[in-house]
Amino acid sequence: MRRVLFIVYYFPPSGGAGVQRGLKFLRYLPDFGWEATVLTVPSGAGFPVRDESLLAEIPDRVTVRRTRCPELYDLYRVLSGRRKEADIETASQSAGERGPLRRVLRGLRATLFIPDGRMLWRPFAVRAGRGLLRSAPHDLIFSSGPPFTGHLIARSLHRWSGKPWVADYRDPWTQATFYPRRPAWARAIDLRLEAACVREAAATVVVGEGMAEEFRRRYPELAPERFVVIPNGFDEADFAAVPYRHPEEFRITHAGSLFLGRIPHAFFTVLKERMATDADFAARLRLCFAGRLDRDARRLLQSPPFDRVSELPGYLEHPESVALLRKSRLLLLSTGTDAQARSMVTGKVYEYLASGVPILALAPPDGDAARLIAAGGAGWTLAPDDQEGIRNRLQAIWDAERARPSPGGPPPERPPQFGLERDEGEILRYTRRELTRRLAELFTASCA
Repeated sequence: MRRVLFIVYYFPPSGGAGVQRGLKFLRYLPDFGWEATVLTVPSGAGFPVRDESLLAEIPDRVTVRRTRCPELYDLYRVLSGRRKEADIETASQSAGERGPLRRVLRGLRATLFIPDGRMLWRPFAVRAGRGLLRSAPHDLIFSSGPPFTGHLIARSLHRWSGKPWVADYRDPWTQATFYPRRPAWARAIDLRLEAACVREAAATVVVGEGMAEEFRRRYPELAPERFVVIPNGFDEADFAAVPYRHPEEFRITHAGSLFLGRIPHAFFTVLKERMATDADFAARLRLCFAGRLDRDARRLLQSPPFDRVSELPGYLEHPESVALLRKSRLLLLSTGTDAQARSMVTGKVYEYLASGVPILALAPPDGDAARLIAAGGAGWTLAPDDQEGIRNRLQAIWDAERARPSPGGPPPERPPQFGLERDEGEILRYTRRELTRRLAELFTASCA
């Protein structure tokens, strides 16, 4: 067995999609000849969401070292009055920081939190990382961001130890949708930090081809193969134990955060029209938005006519989220129309694929998410503002729903596909075990 030092901020009991990526890598790496030591933050760190159920998924053979991480966001939350969602990664543009104080705080965040509000974790993590590298042989260093402070920690340990380093980008750094509006001098510092990390890492792993293309464009002096696409995925084991439960109502589910101006207004306009003109549709419709919601989205869902059909359970632990997907009739994905939406493939897309429930994606039709869904025969993609297209697609789905035989026999074991032809072989390319195999091969090649 070879050993990797795994540097991650988001680790159980943190919740959210970003945790799943690292946790599942850890689960399957031993199958491919690698064991891990995890360097992370205290259990009481300021995670936007927590999921205590994920603690049970940490493999027994993984050594976990938690080290102090003073959080600049703690002060920001106190002064701004925002108890949650004060991360650069998750701050909502449409809810926004309103008022003079919050504008000042937003400016301070943009100028002082470089690369992010976890920057004070670095000295404590570097000291602990050196101790771990001294105490046991390690062959490689791996870091995952955001927060991108993790990459700076890994770079320091790489320089100190000489061990090869692989950097994983779940989101781009200075090109991210959540990137703050920094003054020119602060952005220049951030750009230099990003460039140093990209150039010094043996390999840069990204979650989508669009992100890889952008890195290659910005760093043409580096060999294209230095940028490796290993997407997010799903764990078959998480879904094998959860049978499909056919809902009596027509349940449309959105699982995950809804922020950064990604409220699908055209979709809601079409739903409102149908509810007003089709009594059967209005009676059977249920909307479930599970996860953190922008306050504008929450206000919309709690207003007529949606208030009588909406369920807002908040953040769900991962097993509950899987069960929710498996009792839905249609899954909604909304990526918005910002500059990064074309290359955006959120982690929940892969769990949507695994659920077997058809997906309605409101995303750029020529984007990465659209290609993924089409390749698996798993759903349809429409531009978020294509109101006529959304209207026609929902009409076709509802017509297919009403044409189904009346209930009376045993409930179906698989979700109705509304004319889709799923390609299970294509979808199985995104199992966590298969993706970990690819990561392990990259680790081994980086050590050669």
